[in-house]
Amino acid sequence: MSKASYAPDNKVIDYARQMGGATFPNKKKNYTIALIIGLAIPIIIMFIRDFFNSKLQSVEDIQRRTRIPIIGVIGHSEKASNVVVIDSPKSSISESFRRLRSNLSLSMEKETKGGTILLTSSMSGEGKTFCAINLASVFSLTGKPTLLMGLDLRRPKIYNDFDLTNDVGLTNFLIGEVGSDQIVQNTKVDNLDILVAGPVPPNPSELLMSQEMDDLMAELKKKYNYIILDSPPVGLVADSFELNRFSDLNLYLARYGYTDKELIGFIYEQYKNHVIDNLFILYNDFQVKSGYGYGYGYGYGYYDDDDESSGLFGWFNKKRNGKKWTLAYWKEVL
Repeated sequence: MSKASYAPDNKVIDYARQMGGATFPNKKKNYTIALIIGLAIPIIIMFIRDFFNSKLQSVEDIQRRTRIPIIGVIGHSEKASNVVVIDSPKSSISESFRRLRSNLSLSMEKETKGGTILLTSSMSGEGKTFCAINLASVFSLTGKPTLLMGLDLRRPKIYNDFDLTNDVGLTNFLIGEVGSDQIVQNTKVDNLDILVAGPVPPNPSELLMSQEMDDLMAELKKKYNYIILDSPPVGLVADSFELNRFSDLNLYLARYGYTDKELIGFIYEQYKNHVIDNLFILYNDFQVKSGYGYGYGYGYGYYDDDDESSGLFGWFNKKRNGKKWTLAYWKEVL
């Protein structure tokens, strides 16, 4: 009786043995799933953003939509002045315009005589006036007489950047108020003159199509080696198509992150239908990354006039203030 009261009511037949560790949770599987999800979500977000982004993001975006040659790429400018070629001659932007000047001279096949270049774009804000100003400036540096003409009669610009007035200009001549010798203004830049648009007229398209305009251009071409025409956007008005008869070469401005991709298709249709010939694309405001860019500009600090005041490197440069990169300097900075 005593033995029965202490005897267990169960008996171990076979003791459990460990067979390779815990079976749950499966850490390897969880890490793999987390890695896949961590990579997939950003890729999907980037794909969606790129799919719904209608603005130009790269040179390839242009090349996929047109066969119009790209004659140059101008980088992003953070200069306060629009006349970068004159005010910052050693900057990467200035070098981009010098390279553009060489390409244009070869394309016109008139390097010794010059020519007339028209700049247009699809809409306002793509940097057409900025490029026209600096292109005219860089041609004037060759020592040949250069004229910059503001032909956007609806929205006159240009004159502000050269501290000139817009009281008398092309409009006054075309309506017979003044003579051709009274509308051209000299600038502080050697060999560079400017013909501003003048007061806004009620009929700009008709004035640009007049015989007076033809006579004026014939007279100016005898006086100047290079004439740069800052024309209205082709996507808004038809003036640029009318002005095409005066130009030897036409530049269409496309701006990084601003120009709609579909607008490239529009200008390509005009090019294929010979509405506008001798056309090249100028890619403006290209965001150059660190190091060497897309073959048209150099990275941070390569040029003397490049802005070194922004970002992490700019902060270190301010702190360095000309001092050598020594251990004592780093202790002072940090």
